[in-house]
Amino acid sequence: MKVYNLTKAHVQRIRDLSGGILKLSLLDMKNLEDNPYLLIIQSIIENSMKVSIYPLKKDKIIKVTFSAFKFSNEMFARISEILQNCQLIHTSGVIIIENQLYYECYLNLNLDEAKAIGLKASLNKIKKIFKQIKIEEIGLKKHE
Repeated sequence: MKVYNLTKAHVQRIRDLSGGILKLSLLDMKNLEDNPYLLIIQSIIENSMKVSIYPLKKDKIIKVTFSAFKFSNEMFARISEILQNCQLIHTSGVIIIENQLYYECYLNLNLDEAKAIGLKASLNKIKKIFKQIKIEEIGLKKHE
């Protein structure tokens, strides 16, 4: 069975944003001077796209994707317990595609941090109750 990505994301330097296709005003976002990067998350559904933008201090963060055929209260409790000590940036919520449930979340961690090593160990302990748990690092967009 195919595993879906609900979102696509990348990190971009704020100073590089002006060269993009979309001209966005970031003037109303608070504390941008303390955050040189932006996490840009795209959700594409049929003929529309939703874009969410979050200011970041880091140039890399972690995306975790959970997939299962049936989500249970135990799964949600375990996910909540593990993620409670992580700074959650964005979540997709639970989405059903082809009778499979997906949940994605973006965390303000990178794979080099000690907390990320603990996160991986905790997720490894619960991987048997999911079809798949995928951890990936999202970083700076390569110039095209």
